[in-house]
This record gives sequence, structure tokens and C-alpha cells, in this order.
Amino acid sequence: MLRVGQVMTRLSICLYHHNTIGDALALMKEKKVDGLPLVNEKGHLLGMVTKEQILERALEGILAEDKAVDFITARFIPLKEDALVKDVWDLPFEIFPVLNNQEEITGVVSKYALGQAAFQETYLRRQELEAVFESTHNGILAINKQGIITSLNPAAEEPTRSTGEEAVGRFLNDVVVPTGLLDVVRSGVPEFGLKFKVGKRQYITNRTPIIKDGEVIGAVGVFQDVSELESISQELRSVVELNDELGTIVDSSFDGIIICNSKGKILRCNPAVERVLGLPRKELVGKPFKELIERGIITNNIVNMVKKESSPVRIVESPSIDNSLIISGNPVFDEDGDITKIIINIRDMTELEGLREALEESKQLSEQYLSEIAQMRTHFEPGKEIELRSLVMRNVFDLALRVSQVESPVVVIGESGVEKSKIARFIHLNSGRRTGSFLELNCASLPEQVLETELFGYIAGSFAGASNKDKPGLFELANQGTLYLEEIGQLTPAVQAKLLRVLQAKEVMPLGGRQTVPVDVRVIASTQIPLNELVKQGNFSEELFFHLNVVPIRIPPIRERREDVLPLLHYYLENYNNRYNLDKEFSPEAVHVLLNYEWPGNVREVANVVERLVVTAKGKLITNEEVGAAISSKEPGPGKAITVSGIIPLKEAIDEVEEILVTMAMSRYNTTVKAAEALGVNQSTVVRKLQKIKDNR
Repeated sequence: MLRVGQVMTRLSICLYHHNTIGDALALMKEKKVDGLPLVNEKGHLLGMVTKEQILERALEGILAEDKAVDFITARFIPLKEDALVKDVWDLPFEIFPVLNNQEEITGVVSKYALGQAAFQETYLRRQELEAVFESTHNGILAINKQGIITSLNPAAEEPTRSTGEEAVGRFLNDVVVPTGLLDVVRSGVPEFGLKFKVGKRQYITNRTPIIKDGEVIGAVGVFQDVSELESISQELRSVVELNDELGTIVDSSFDGIIICNSKGKILRCNPAVERVLGLPRKELVGKPFKELIERGIITNNIVNMVKKESSPVRIVESPSIDNSLIISGNPVFDEDGDITKIIINIRDMTELEGLREALEESKQLSEQYLSEIAQMRTHFEPGKEIELRSLVMRNVFDLALRVSQVESPVVVIGESGVEKSKIARFIHLNSGRRTGSFLELNCASLPEQVLETELFGYIAGSFAGASNKDKPGLFELANQGTLYLEEIGQLTPAVQAKLLRVLQAKEVMPLGGRQTVPVDVRVIASTQIPLNELVKQGNFSEELFFHLNVVPIRIPPIRERREDVLPLLHYYLENYNNRYNLDKEFSPEAVHVLLNYEWPGNVREVANVVERLVVTAKGKLITNEEVGAAISSKEPGPGKAITVSGIIPLKEAIDEVEEILVTMAMSRYNTTVKAAEALGVNQSTVVRKLQKIKDNR
């Protein structure tokens, strides 16, 4: 297991009373850490100086010459180098000093580094568990409480006569002949040691309910091919002559193994014999096998049976009511065909219960690790998601993650610029449809007829202007995937009615077509105005509302989660620095201005403003004056005059002004309907102008 010392950043120097903030920040940058320990002259740890602590006080106005000790925090937890990462990765602070066994400071480690290490360790553990499941000799088949097969390992493919790919996701009785596993789900009562046949092969199975929080959520069947004992014995024949390997193989076997010579004298026993028969090995070695019969421990002398048949023999013994043994005897021949040794294998069938418990524990751990990995992927995978500090946004992503595991329709509600599409894509990528398509359509950007053809497709030549080839709609293209409908409240009543029919019937009729096409699509919709308000206004179908609004997810605007502004600023700053190969930073005064800005355009506006500052700032440090200019010039105010710097053809000037106004209106209002209202024209005019702008570019 990983220890803190393996992932920490080692330090050869700490901060002292005489060090300044400038010293601290320079050393943090050099060591690429977010905090440093501060010690007294004797080397005793006094506290931590962190970037976060400095940033919190940056608004007060600090100087590089200020003493670092004035920024010390006693809110820290020292970690030992030999502490296990899994025990400390979720402690409450962002950075920790690290001590060796002599209580000397040897380095620092961030919570992020601990989280990444814990994630990697968990991921490797999951791979080990999957490898065990895939390579175990026993067949394993699991179902949920609805009888749907959830797991089937390679060892179970032969007896079920089905591959895991074919079986998983199907009803149990559609794959295999009923064996009683469904009865275990209904009754919650386990069944052990049951026999069944598939063709000529004999199997012994245990069936056990899977119980979580006191409720039966499924069942697992573990079965052993008794026929394979013969092949195991044959393998032992080839190994028995290799003396160095014999001891390791025999002594590590979970089954009891007794090796006799041709006369029935016991030459060797493995430790498992003591557990299975309840006798010390020293009382058996050197004694004839028939003593076990004379003492009433075993009924049949399998040694004589093997010698008589000159072939493997298998018998079942029941020394007690609660114990059942399968005993197999296998002869070992020399080059002349004479029996030189007899290998006796004793398997206690009651011990399959131990395998069942191990399997159940393995499945529970797998479920736990899968959940943790999903959470850690959301919060710790670099470059994928922004760190969210606000509780409300953590709750949004938590709800989205839980909803992604089911097929329920989702409506994402939020103002323009809160990036509703990211939540929709997040749900898709964490769902069972992640391998399918994720398609998007803005319902407010197209006229009704164009919107219908985009959604439902059309048959060649079905209307004026239709192409001479069939065009599949987005529902067909998104089959087995997800379709994200942005601003669904802008749909006309006619399109709403057609959409409702598709969602109810799970089939689509292309325009001009006579046959429906079956579709399996998950619909995620978004709207700026809650759909229930649109229903009250008479602008949205009540029936479609009840069909879609199963799980509403509201994304709050920036003004309701101010604590997310700073992480967003730093995220986009790093993003655009990397994109343009720059190294810009915000001055403390600039941060103050940005934190106090209202951000009416939400996250999209944060990204735009930061990109503008990165590419236009004159120096490495972005000043508050540059921030103020970027914010104030972000959008011209209403009624602002148009300035002319030179003479150009009038038509060209009109085209340029139209492009500026249409682009500005779409940026502000986000939909063609609202942009058309602001510009005083029809929606179709805005759509036509946008297409013209796109073609010219």
C-alpha cells in the first residue's frame, strides 16, 4: 500500500521568522507546492504558510517584504512518512507538513496528491478484483432482484452455454434452464451443495442471496465442475515427480491431499488434511491408508478401488450429517505401466460457503470502488472538471451523477451562460449510454419546419426543397445514445405534440414517410424558464411537461454561488495560459474587481473575460485597470453611437453593422426569438442573417 513518503514533495529548506512573503512565494513556485512549514531556530514546527492563506489576505493589500510569519496558520495536521495514503487522503486541509520517525520535517504533501495516489491505488485494486473474478476456476453467475443477469465470468460460460457478452443484461430464464436462482431472490434463503447436469458434465452449486441494507437485491450462484477433478489429478501426475515443486503445490492446496505408495502406505499429507479429517499429519504419515477405515473416519478404501480399476476413482463420503466429502483417487504410473503412487484428493464441500462469502465481499468492494472512482473522476481528474467550492454546485453534480445511473428524463434549468450543456454531457458520459452518441439541438435557433426535419428526418422529395436522398433525424442518429434539446420551451405546439408521440411510442415517423422507425434515445432538455411556468402561461404542453420533468436539475447563476468565482477565474486563467503559451497572473487588485463583479453572463462570461484579459494584457501581471476596461467594454450600452474611421462602400458598411448587431444580440439573448425582438425583425430574418455570417466566415 502507498505511504505518504512515496507521494510527498521533499524539502531541503523551511521558512523561518526572518523570511518574507516574497521568499515564501518564490520557494513555493520553485518547489511547485501550495504551502511551506515555518519553524523556529531549533527546527520545531510552528505552523504552515499557504498560498490560500496569502490569497485570502491579498485583498487587504500585502507587500512582498511582509514577514511570512504574519501569515502563519495553525490549522494543519502533520503527517508521518509511513502513514498509509488511504487513511489520510480525505483529511480536511489542502496541504500537510510531513515528518519522519525522528519528528523532523522532511517535506509537504497536498490533498490533491494524496487523492490522486488513493485513486490510483483504488483503481489497481479494482483491476485485481476483476482479474480474480475473470480467472477464478469456479463458475459465477449473478442476477439482480428483477432476474436480470449482471455478471457471468468465463468459467461459467461453458455450463450456461452462453458468453458473458450475450448473457449480461438479459433475463435469467432466457439464457439458461431455470436452476432455482430466482427462488433464492424471492425467498432470501440460501441453498448449498445442490447438483445439476449440463450435458454429460456434473456440477455442484451454491446459491446465495445478495443482501444490502437488509434488502435482497439479487442472488449469486457459484458452481464447481466436479468432472474437472479428473483433469486436476492428471495434472498432479506430471508434477509429482518434480520433488522441489511438489512440496509447494501440495502444501498450498485448499483440498486435503494424501499421497500413498502402491501398497497403500501414506507417504505424505498436506496441512489441509488436518482441517478436513481432524487428524494430525504426524499420526497419518507412515501408516497404511486402511487405518482410516478401521478408525471409522472413512468408509471405503479408495486405494484398493484405484488399484483394482487401474484408473481414477471418485466417491462421496459423509463422515457426519453436516459434512460431505468428495474423495478422488488417481494412480501414478511408471514407464512400464505399473502403479507407483496413488494421489488422494479430499474436498470438503461445506467450504464452498467460504467462497460465497468471499465473492459477496468482493462484489460489495467493487460497488464501493466504482462509486468512489466516479466521485474522484469528477473532483480529482486534472483538466476534466473545475474544482467546485460551493455546496450548491457539489449537490448539482452529485444529483447529476445519481441520475446518470438511471434512464429517467432530465430537465436542466438555468440562466444563459451557466453551461447547462455541460451537465447534460456529464450525465451522458457517466451513464450506460456513454458509448453511444451525444447530439445537441438548440430548439430556439431554427424555424418550425427546419426543426421538424432536424428532429424527425424526412423521405427524399417529400416536400419542396427536400433533397433527393432520405435524411435521418437526430432521434435516429442518437439511437442507443442521448439527445440534448436546448431551450425546449421554444418549441411550437405542433412540434411539442410530435415530440410527445415519439417519447411515448419510442418510434419516429420521418416527414413524408409511411413507416415508423424504432428509436431508443434518452432525452435531456434544458430551459431558462421553468417548464411549469410555461405550462401556466399556456406556452407548453402539460402532458409533455409531465413526461419530461421527471428529474429537474437547477443550475444556479454565479451570483448565488460567489465562492465558485475564484476557482473559475484560476481555471480559465491556467487554461488560456496553456492554450496561448503565456504566463499571465492576476494582481490582487484585479482579483478584487473580478470577485465583486456581478457576472450577468455567468460561467460563459467568466471564460470570455479571462480569455480577453490573457491575450490583451500588456504585462505578465493583469492589472485592475485592464480588468475594469475589459468588463466595461464587454458589451456596448444601449443607444451607443456607431463611429466611422474611414470611407467604405455603403453596402459593405451595412453588412458589417448588421453582422455586429446580430452577433451582439445572439451573445446577449442566446436565442433567435429574443434576438429578433430586440432587433425589431422577424425570427426568420435573424436565422437568415446568422447563416449569411457563417457562410462569409
